[in-house]
Amino acid sequence: MRSLILSLPLAAALVSGCSPEATSSASAPTFHKDIEPLLQKSCLSCHAEGGAAPVSLSSYASAKALAPLIAEETAARRMPPWGALPTDECAPPRPFRGDMHLSLDEIAMLRAWSDAGAPEGDPADAPAPYAPVAQGLSRTDLELVPRMPYAAAEGPDQFRCFVLDPALAEEAWVQGYDVLPGNHEVVHHALLYIDARRESEALGGEGGSYECFGGVHLSETTLLGGWAPGTEAFELPSDIGISLPANALIVMQVHYHPKPGKPSSPDATRVALRLNEARPPRALRNLLLGNAEEPLSSRGALLPGPGDRGSVEFRIPADARGHVERMQFTIDLPIPEVSIYGAGVHMHRAGVDMKVEQIHADPGRAGAESTCLVQTPAWDFNWQRVYSYDAPIDELPALRSGDRIDLRCTYDNTKDNPALAAQLVEEHLPAPRDIVLGESTLDEMCIAFLPIVHPNF
Repeated sequence: MRSLILSLPLAAALVSGCSPEATSSASAPTFHKDIEPLLQKSCLSCHAEGGAAPVSLSSYASAKALAPLIAEETAARRMPPWGALPTDECAPPRPFRGDMHLSLDEIAMLRAWSDAGAPEGDPADAPAPYAPVAQGLSRTDLELVPRMPYAAAEGPDQFRCFVLDPALAEEAWVQGYDVLPGNHEVVHHALLYIDARRESEALGGEGGSYECFGGVHLSETTLLGGWAPGTEAFELPSDIGISLPANALIVMQVHYHPKPGKPSSPDATRVALRLNEARPPRALRNLLLGNAEEPLSSRGALLPGPGDRGSVEFRIPADARGHVERMQFTIDLPIPEVSIYGAGVHMHRAGVDMKVEQIHADPGRAGAESTCLVQTPAWDFNWQRVYSYDAPIDELPALRSGDRIDLRCTYDNTKDNPALAAQLVEEHLPAPRDIVLGESTLDEMCIAFLPIVHPNF
């Protein structure tokens, strides 16, 4: 249950579906004084003229016409698309950068405004004009494009690895990346790996790509980053970078999910990079934790769950609601301590909530037994992101060797889950079926993405 403070009059408005001020337009919230600031904070980055969303909310007239829909979508937590909402069981160690979520009081205000007929109020109360936030990287130094486009064949999901050559004669430092899907209809997600040994060159051959279901098939890689629906360009401050060695290749693994009965147009997903030749004082590496399949392995531990049949297994039974799978991973670092830059999560269509918790090996030093790094009770596959902490580097939470990262993934494998129900329709399946751990869209995952920062030795 979410733990935001809610004033009694506004709480009553949410429960009843109408505002206590609805009968008095004089006391109702007004657009310019109350609503426009909320839209600027949480909506106009997409819902402005020329923005990514199909409708604009940048004027009173346009917002008034959509007032009931705004109230409905925000109350359902479908908008704004921010999954990391405050909860009673998760207080992240630092605020999140760019946090656009609405409090329950703000949601109730939008309902009260709509129920009062969406009054405009005095234009003199309006906030300063909205300043659009630039999308993409602040600067693009290099754009990498596959040698040949790829058209996903009809049928099961496909994984294709594209070999991209930055052609760097000397080491460079990535300070920003942006993955730009060519065909949004079929690109499910993409991961970027650094191939310092250039092993992918032979695998890619003349066409520059190869099939890579189950992994990129290289002996050694470094995770550069990734993209999933809703992901924004990732940028670092000038004193942090990700090492891109001289002559290294970048392997882009793209998961394609073809639409049944619909041929796919060719895809040429691109990668934009912001680079710095100067060596920054701090380096960033990405930890990808999750998808443990066994109780004990080098990848982590899958804990016993309610769907197990005699032995520990990842299985979400058909028609199970609120099903939980747990995993844990002990951290082994080459240095005593690093800083956690942020946290992200990844599941598929049955996922509804995920919690990432740090269990401290030395609670006395940490000041607590555990720290909740992120929870996404409003998980939505179409709006994924890394939640970066809004704090100076020296104030970021610490991760130490011996600490444990616990993952709790919650799933709804019923037709009452709209995302799963839509996927069943797309796959021409009449009812839910048991879900196991896997890479296909109707399989599931439980993954935490942790970017960590350390001194650049």
